[in-house]
Amino acid sequence: MANPCDDFESNECQAALQELSQYLDGVLTVERRTVIKTHIDLCSHCLDTYSFEIELRQVISRRCCDEVPESLRRRIADAIRDDLQGQ
Repeated sequence: MANPCDDFESNECQAALQELSQYLDGVLTVERRTVIKTHIDLCSHCLDTYSFEIELRQVISRRCCDEVPESLRRRIADAIRDDLQGQ
């Protein structure tokens, strides 16, 4: 895949990577998403970073699905309530 950027530190790369989380979260405008998608499609450096971020999010999603014990939930709620009442 051809890389339109002279190097990984180009302004285009930095802009795309700076907004990568928002891009993955789907919170950018359609226009901004299009610009970043086009850049990622053409830039091997940014594509690698994008792929890593996708994989990392998938691993976190799979690994972080433990249920919090009800006793812990109650202790946290009690601590918050006690803290609020003490103010």
